[in-house]
Amino acid sequence: MAANPSLQNLKSSKKRKYRLKKKVRNQLIIFGVVVLSAVVLYFPVSKKIDRFLHPRDVGSVQVDRYRDLNALHLKYAKTGGIEGFKTEKGFRENISDLVDDDKLVKIGNTKYYVVEKLTHSHPYLTPEAEELLEDIGKRFRKKLDEKDLGMFQFKISSLLRTVESQKKLSRSNGNASSNTSHLYGTTFDIAYGSVMKKTFLWKKAEVVHGPAIKALSEAVGELRKEGRCVVVTERNERCFHITVK
Repeated sequence: MAANPSLQNLKSSKKRKYRLKKKVRNQLIIFGVVVLSAVVLYFPVSKKIDRFLHPRDVGSVQVDRYRDLNALHLKYAKTGGIEGFKTEKGFRENISDLVDDDKLVKIGNTKYYVVEKLTHSHPYLTPEAEELLEDIGKRFRKKLDEKDLGMFQFKISSLLRTVESQKKLSRSNGNASSNTSHLYGTTFDIAYGSVMKKTFLWKKAEVVHGPAIKALSEAVGELRKEGRCVVVTERNERCFHITVK
């Protein structure tokens, strides 16, 4: 006896509906698992992302106190540096010649440090001072790696000054000596109040990170002990005033 076509169609329709319901149910289960996992992971992951984009201050700033007097800085600056510029006009008119003659090197941001916005100085150093600065950066990075502290950059707050710019600085800063080694291109200031941390792509954040700043202090001290430079820790300006030997 032939099967009833209507009955077969009905059974086939029920099977399709069952398979469809089963597929939808499985999709809903998967969706639920994904949503639940996202909720569980969201808060710890979001905290990590927030810490990455907005680094928190860590620890207090503790640096070594180096006390090489200004007379010692001037001794090495006058021996190994340029004659110096009396005026800002003189600097503008002659800086290109000194760079072309390899007597001065322009200093820009590197993977080790950033140059802050300069108001009373210009981003130039003698080749020997630039080499010292680079070696401080390398030593600093090595210490960060050894201590597993992450990636930081230190900040350069002052470099080559003219007599004119030094006089202006002396009027606003009572601690600024009129006779400074900054005039000779041999001297730079490394700020220790904070360091820079890369957050996302090209963006960076300024942060007080005690262990990283201590590592910077140690790096400076080691090169000083090796006879590469003289250093004074300036408390008021919160910087290491460094002159290459």
